[in-house]
Amino acid sequence: MGIGDIRYTVLQTTQEVFRRLGLNAPSALSTNKLSIQMVDMINDVCNDLSDFGDWQEMQLSANVTCVSGQRDYSINTSANVKNIYDIFFDTRTGPLRNVTAEDMRIMTRVTAYGRPTQFSVYGVDAGGNPNIRVRPMPSTNEDGKLFSILYFVRPPLYTTSDASVSIPFPARVVVNGVLAKAILNESGGSPTDHYQMVYQQYLDMRKEALNRFNGDTGPNISFSPSMQSRWKR
Repeated sequence: MGIGDIRYTVLQTTQEVFRRLGLNAPSALSTNKLSIQMVDMINDVCNDLSDFGDWQEMQLSANVTCVSGQRDYSINTSANVKNIYDIFFDTRTGPLRNVTAEDMRIMTRVTAYGRPTQFSVYGVDAGGNPNIRVRPMPSTNEDGKLFSILYFVRPPLYTTSDASVSIPFPARVVVNGVLAKAILNESGGSPTDHYQMVYQQYLDMRKEALNRFNGDTGPNISFSPSMQSRWKR
């Protein structure tokens, strides 16, 4: 199986959804009104997938240089950061401990200098990405050392000029999600039986696709408890 079997471009996704609807596949994203709408649907599905969990396909890392006396940092990236997974500092064995913004406000009422051991997401920078506040405030001995940050990003916003751009999520999941939206749009917002079937397929595929790297790897077994019943003694 090649990468083309599990990743589609924006145009390939649009073309398959058109075929599944019984329509002629467009040669470009701007071919007609529906193909343009399809790009918006793709954006909606990709945002839904991103909100559903932390996808390994969207994982990135960055090194940020520590500056003595500076407590706020941000990641230099053009991507839209979804969340911070962990932060390591220099040769410190364990990661920085994540604290709430409320606790960070309390702790920073008294200035402390030294080797950073705690961090909090504290506001956003000019690009809308999280500011990272650390404590203690780095001393002169820490100047020039590195914060190693592991984080997840959100998918970009696709436009009709992104026909050849590959969507990072599994192709079958994206196609079914967009198809469900297209069917709902075609029925004027009425949740028909056809829509319900395709949408349920999308939900099942979404769960299994996320589980592929987060639950099916290694000896660990994850159980999803039922919301309708519980064990009784």
